[in-house]
Amino acid sequence: GKHIAVSGQYGFLPQHDNLPPIAQWGFDEVNGVWDSDNVPFSAAEFHNILITPGNFIQDQSPSSAYWDDPNTSPLSATNTIFNWCNEQTENLDFYVYENWPDMGGYLGSGFPPTASEWQAYNTYTQGDFHDWFVEYHDSLVEAFPNSCVKMIPVGTTISKLLATAPYNTIAVDTLYEDDAPHGRPTIYFLAALTTYMTYYGEKAPSRYAPPTEFIAPEIANNYIAVVDFIWDELQAFNDANDES
Repeated sequence: GKHIAVSGQYGFLPQHDNLPPIAQWGFDEVNGVWDSDNVPFSAAEFHNILITPGNFIQDQSPSSAYWDDPNTSPLSATNTIFNWCNEQTENLDFYVYENWPDMGGYLGSGFPPTASEWQAYNTYTQGDFHDWFVEYHDSLVEAFPNSCVKMIPVGTTISKLLATAPYNTIAVDTLYEDDAPHGRPTIYFLAALTTYMTYYGEKAPSRYAPPTEFIAPEIANNYIAVVDFIWDELQAFNDANDES
């Protein structure tokens, strides 16, 4: 019963702040919202802007310059993008998509990780990596007091779910395909659930049946429990943000 149209641009923040953007994404079953070759950004019907920084830059603060671009930091690039978008279109909502970290530094003998490597990776995901995103998000909230800036804690939420029975029995190489780590369908399904519930402020529909040929059975067969887990994590995250 909901409708969505999507357009997006590939790249990292230093490329995205080279404005205006261009519409590069396309999906078979989702309409595009913008033809950048023929229509200005301001004439497209954008309501939400979703952005994510690289997942391998969290060894320094969001306000620190990129090693190969001393004049740009993740925060400065995002400020440039948000300011430009606000100049083009009124009443935009901005979303920070918290991804999950590069896994390569945790692997001694390549992918997939050992049990101890996987545990260390998830400890980092839920700890220092998450803290980096909270700092990034909070700085943006402060810089844009008249805009809605909301964080979607995707990486942390997935990490916590996968540490919980029965999901902790899923083999890592059926979730990710490499040490980047690029996800397989199960991971992106979980990311989609987290994003959907943040966008709409409600649980994903209970009547939905995940495709078992693509999604790990531990997830597909426990869909309602997975939705409840993610929902509870989002409520706890929002409550913590409200208190801060």
